[in-house]
Amino acid sequence: MAEARLIGVDWGTTSFRAALMDGGGEVLDQMAGKDGLLSVVDRDFEGVLERTIGRWDPASALPVIASGMVTSRTGWRETAYLPCPAGADELAGALTQLTTAKGRRIAFVTGLSYRHDDGSPDVMRGEETQIAGLALAGTRLAVMPGTHSKWVRVEDGRITAFRSAMTGDAFAALKDHTVLKLTTSDWTTSPEAFAAGVAVGAADGGAGLLGKLFRQRAGSLMGDFPANQTAERLSGLLIGAEIAEGRSFAPAVGGPVVIVGGEALAARYAAALDVLGIPHETAPANAAFAGQFRIARAAGLVR
Repeated sequence: MAEARLIGVDWGTTSFRAALMDGGGEVLDQMAGKDGLLSVVDRDFEGVLERTIGRWDPASALPVIASGMVTSRTGWRETAYLPCPAGADELAGALTQLTTAKGRRIAFVTGLSYRHDDGSPDVMRGEETQIAGLALAGTRLAVMPGTHSKWVRVEDGRITAFRSAMTGDAFAALKDHTVLKLTTSDWTTSPEAFAAGVAVGAADGGAGLLGKLFRQRAGSLMGDFPANQTAERLSGLLIGAEIAEGRSFAPAVGGPVVIVGGEALAARYAAALDVLGIPHETAPANAAFAGQFRIARAAGLVR
């Protein structure tokens, strides 16, 4: 077995992932659990970290690099956002160092900020590390599905601009806390209903979302589709609108859209892009760990 040289930690609000890596960035072992930030009691982040990765490195000899919401205001160590453009080298230069009471050395990867043309702000934490792990060449567009999806313009591996969409949050709120709840029964998987929603959402460049939402309510009342299709149509409608907006954000990029995310959401976005005839490819599952290794090597943590 190759010698371990680095531990990567991808620490989110509700999830915790870690990887043990060798000097070339290969993952020797990994784990995933539910020790997200919300589950940490009395801010005992060090205790959670030792309980989860201590078996790999009981002597605290290996450097640890951590990314994700662990650097947010509710995380272990809040860090200032780094303005775009930025890639692995800039992120390496902005690492925040911490040594725990046990002597474990931790380097925190900060998030990125971006100002749109009208001056409005956008932020990300965690996604920047995944993009760094892809090492994309040329000018590319990536979508990172989630509660707050990101559309990211990448130029030779560096993030130059991005746009967030509260698609996951909006879906949950609309389905469970609006009038749409009254015509929604048990969620039944239906590729046809999802595709129909995508087409409606993407129509007119994604404009008119509020009206489209009410027309879905009306369609259910008029018997255009059964109640068990409402959730699928709503999901498709929101994702379709998001894709239309995301594509308009970076229309002149090359190559297929890169989908970066968990298997289930990546598959849903791939299906939506297929409906709209947009070429796409799916990023490797361990992009975050690959990015952590690239940043750690650029910072001299791994030689």
